[in-house]
Amino acid sequence: MIRKHDYFKLGLFVIIGTCMLAAVIIVLGAGRYFTTTYTIETYFDESINGLEIGSPVKLRGVQIGRVANIDFVGNHYKNIHENGQRYVYVTCDINQDLFKEFDNDNFKEEIGKEVKRGLRVLPTTLGLTGQLFLNLVYAGPENDKTLKVDWTPDYAYIPSEPSTMSRIEKAITTISKTVGSIKQEDIEGIIKDVKSIVGSIDNFMKTEGGQEAGNRILGILEETKKALARTNDLLADPAAESLIPETAGAIAGINRIVTESGDDIIGAAKEARGAIASFKTAADVLAKNLGDPRMDKAMSDLAPTLENITRASHDMSAAIAKVHALANRLNAVVASEESNIHSILEDTREVMQNIKELSGDAKRYPSGVFFGKPPSQAQPESN
Repeated sequence: MIRKHDYFKLGLFVIIGTCMLAAVIIVLGAGRYFTTTYTIETYFDESINGLEIGSPVKLRGVQIGRVANIDFVGNHYKNIHENGQRYVYVTCDINQDLFKEFDNDNFKEEIGKEVKRGLRVLPTTLGLTGQLFLNLVYAGPENDKTLKVDWTPDYAYIPSEPSTMSRIEKAITTISKTVGSIKQEDIEGIIKDVKSIVGSIDNFMKTEGGQEAGNRILGILEETKKALARTNDLLADPAAESLIPETAGAIAGINRIVTESGDDIIGAAKEARGAIASFKTAADVLAKNLGDPRMDKAMSDLAPTLENITRASHDMSAAIAKVHALANRLNAVVASEESNIHSILEDTREVMQNIKELSGDAKRYPSGVFFGKPPSQAQPESN
């Protein structure tokens, strides 16, 4: 027999359980109503099946908010273009705690700056369930195909990007239309042309010229195979592994030597050019003197002149030999000793200076090359 106070206990249990359930619901689900959020909006010109109110909004994998409202643009904005009326209107609540550097006054302005940098909303499939969430990504300028918007959004506006499935469907539709546009007659014509080409090639290969061409092709393939095998053997050699680093090191050393000694080489070239110019001038003066009638008398003294010329020739040969030796030494030093490059250049400069002085003497005293000492100064006759 049930007593009256048992009904009281049962009712009290039901009331306490209901209050506890309401408290759990408030703590777990209703806390967002007391949270301050930013609001953004976007539009889609495609099916967003699988996107629901409460779907997450993520930025680079971090959830920053949730979808708050899904509707059509025509229900919120009036006097818009016909395509705009068919856009899907979506607003999202963004957690303010994740963007502490923004405030309510400049949030819309900061979102506009990020949009100029490529910020877009991309519907993304969540696994294999078919559910969608909104992913904020940065698209490149080449992918900037935003929707036409000729009205002023109420909230911070972020353009959308077509979803991956939408782009796949569009590509399949384009391929289907392209394949469908090919007529049966075109396909038959293509097959007939292919058969004709194959028949022509077959007839040609049966002739003597075709067989010769086939043999040549086989020969070329055989030679190519041998060359590849030889290349493979060379590359398999352990010495080849160190060849490239050693070559790179040698080139770097030559480059460093040329860079460090560039000024000296340029100076030596300038001095050599000056010495050649001096030789040319001396040769011109010498030719003029040889044409002088007084040279007949000077021919009697040809022996001393020839001796001087012989001595000068020996000196020139020695100088040229020294230049060749310096060049050979420079080549050897490039491969082995870099420290001697500067000393070699100094020797070359000294040789060039000696040649320049010799040519200068020849220019100032051309007869001295043939007669030795310069002519004595004439003395006035005494009365």
